[in-house]
Amino acid sequence: MLGLDLAQVASAVGGELCGDGKAPINGVVTDSRQARPGDLFVALDGAHTDGHCFLREVRAAGASGALVMPDRGERPEGFPCVVVPDTLEALAALARHHLGRLQVKVVGITGTVGKTTAKDMFAQVLGGPAARVHAAPASYNSECGLPLAILASPQESRVLVLEYGVNAPGEMARLLSIAKPQLACITALTPVHLEGMGSLEVIVSEKTLLAAAAPPDGVVWMPEEAAQQVPSDARWPARLRRTGFGPGAVQILHRQPGAFRVTLPRLGELTLPVYADHEVMLAAIAVEVGFELGENVEALRERVQDLRRPEGRLTAHVIGAVTVLDDAYNASPAAACAALEVLERWPQARRRIAVLGTMHELGAEAEQWHRELGRQVAAVGVDQLFGVGAGGAWIVAEAREAGIDAMVADDAEAVGSLLAPALREQDVVLLKASRAEGLERMLPRLCAAARALNPAVGVQEVKA
Repeated sequence: MLGLDLAQVASAVGGELCGDGKAPINGVVTDSRQARPGDLFVALDGAHTDGHCFLREVRAAGASGALVMPDRGERPEGFPCVVVPDTLEALAALARHHLGRLQVKVVGITGTVGKTTAKDMFAQVLGGPAARVHAAPASYNSECGLPLAILASPQESRVLVLEYGVNAPGEMARLLSIAKPQLACITALTPVHLEGMGSLEVIVSEKTLLAAAAPPDGVVWMPEEAAQQVPSDARWPARLRRTGFGPGAVQILHRQPGAFRVTLPRLGELTLPVYADHEVMLAAIAVEVGFELGENVEALRERVQDLRRPEGRLTAHVIGAVTVLDDAYNASPAAACAALEVLERWPQARRRIAVLGTMHELGAEAEQWHRELGRQVAAVGVDQLFGVGAGGAWIVAEAREAGIDAMVADDAEAVGSLLAPALREQDVVLLKASRAEGLERMLPRLCAAARALNPAVGVQEVKA
């Protein structure tokens, strides 16, 4: 519960209260379909729809009131509202107000890949809700999402794990105006969102603003590979801790998908339920954050061996002898290569099949990066490749040059109609593309086809 009434909300955001301000505010939503009794609805003017068009619906759902802008049409009679010049700015102001009431350490995470996985890992390793650790349940990392993540934090929270996502220069500064971290992690610095960012140098500059915002008594963690992208003359108030692989650091002893045997500093040898090397690194940093916040060895060791990952981020659906690796939530060149490495190492696979779609927002370098991924497909020895969309066509063209069995399809449904009837026992299928390609739509059809090979089995989801 937010612990404010509508009049206090109006005061916090500098808005004009219209109507009764005594109703308590339980939560804050920007999607009218999510409105529940006691919520505050923030009417945002989005790219595709205007939240002001849904005031009647949120009132009928029991919302206590709404943040609205003037001259946006008729409001339901008797529905309390707070009028502000800009509802997105008011949402940020309300988040700043709520954060100021909390006695929390803010752990901020950014990077070009792995932000949401890291956010969930950190929250779990630090103990989750039972230990008064709050993190948003999804990728709430934008100018809209970050305030919602803060506003959902219970007042008794002691740690708040926040994700900072940026697609263009200037966005990180706006996010940091809402919440600055005491502890920070940059997961990776690789080419992504080049359409908005322009170059890797701009990406590094924008992402490392999070590190620069941490205070002198704070800490910034980075994998060694990411730290190497930072200019040598970069100086931040906080301490920088570079985490790498090697003797005396993080070591991978044995790679078994879902059961990596590793050695972590101060924890020793243990088993992590992960699929990829970069996930081992994120888990290691999560443990270091735990030590910084005073967690004990026994608790960290237990929690890190029981990690769960977000839905759609390299979840293995095992149906009899067929495995579908669902990594369809998003894609960038680095993330796609990491997923291919997982496919390459998957044990007891008779055929390794990759369904790769367009990686969006790569700008003028899009063709180059997709063709490079096609060469990576050949390097890891994929048995069959399906390319989806324009980017998929570039991937296929390059892979065919290296002799890979490959074909292009218009969309996920077309691939499903080709692949599902051809599935065989011990096939391992990887789904990887930007979210806009919707490869997750193939899952039901592939699972049904795999089950048809052995009707007695169900679907087992193996989540690291």
